[in-house]
Amino acid sequence: MARGSAPRPERWLPWASVLMLMAAGCAEPPSTAQVASIAPPIPTGQADPPVAAGQARIWFYRNWLPSESLNLANIDVNGSYYGSVANGSAFYRDVPPGHYHIAPVSYNRDFNQDRNVDLAPGQQVYIKILSSESWDGACRDCVRDTFYAWEIPQEIAQAEIARGRSGI
Repeated sequence: MARGSAPRPERWLPWASVLMLMAAGCAEPPSTAQVASIAPPIPTGQADPPVAAGQARIWFYRNWLPSESLNLANIDVNGSYYGSVANGSAFYRDVPPGHYHIAPVSYNRDFNQDRNVDLAPGQQVYIKILSSESWDGACRDCVRDTFYAWEIPQEIAQAEIARGRSGI
């Protein structure tokens, strides 16, 4: 075999590895159609469907605030994961009437973060999720999400959700 007739594996292997990693970085992530929806979609410009007979509805929403956390706000209801709401989005769940303890998941705990609501059949409650990156009880120079659940009157909440849907 003549010297220099074939490239040595130790020379082309690192380059091939780099090219493979670059190609993998360009691949598209799985489409959202493969992920099961947790909450019903909220169509833009259409009236919300009526609450099912014998049920109540809990809305969760966040106003679009680019200066606040862009992380998802995970929400526990009665001690179990219930859903996540992104900055500038909304979702709802129809639930049986009863008592619900709503607690957004946060790195640290602050007072007045959670909400307790009692729902009757046909009733809707609107929970606005607010965030504060500036509050962290354990670290002065840290930026960690602290989320709050506030009950908002229906007229105000519907206007804020509609404004978020229209992008205005």
